[in-house]
This record gives sequence, structure tokens and C-alpha cells, in this order.
Amino acid sequence: MSAAPKHAGDRRASLSDWARAAGVRAVKTAAQTAVAAIPASAATIGMVDWHMVAGTAALAALVSLLTSIAGLPEVDSGASIRQITGN
Repeated sequence: MSAAPKHAGDRRASLSDWARAAGVRAVKTAAQTAVAAIPASAATIGMVDWHMVAGTAALAALVSLLTSIAGLPEVDSGASIRQITGN
């Protein structure tokens, strides 16, 4: 379940709306990265370097969260953290 996007007529997005959307996006990014890294790390499932897969997925999730600071289209028409908090 994902939160409905905020539109111009809706209330402004809150920091919790942003955190939820950024978290969902980071988890999806980590999953996609892990799926892509599995065949890249070994020819068979028994030879997969799971530490490398987990580390790569975690790094992708972190980068996703950092990128989300600039704004998310799912939250208040792409508002950045600064715009959401009013700073």
C-alpha cells in the first residue's frame, strides 16, 4: 500500500509523508539492486557472495534516501525536505 500523492489542492505533505515515500522507494531500490547483483556475483546460487549483494543493496538504499532529500514526485508534487519543513 502506498500513500496517495499530494496535489495542489491537498494539504501540504508532512515530514512523515516524505519519510514513508522515501522509505518505500529505498526498499524497492535495494531489492532491485540485490536481484541485479546476484547473477553478477556468481554463476550459481551456491557461489553467490551474499555479503557483497547485501552491501551493494544497502548502499543503493542509502543513495536512494540521499537522493530523495532533493524531492520525491510522490510527495507534494516533488517538494524537497526544505520545502516540506518550510525552511
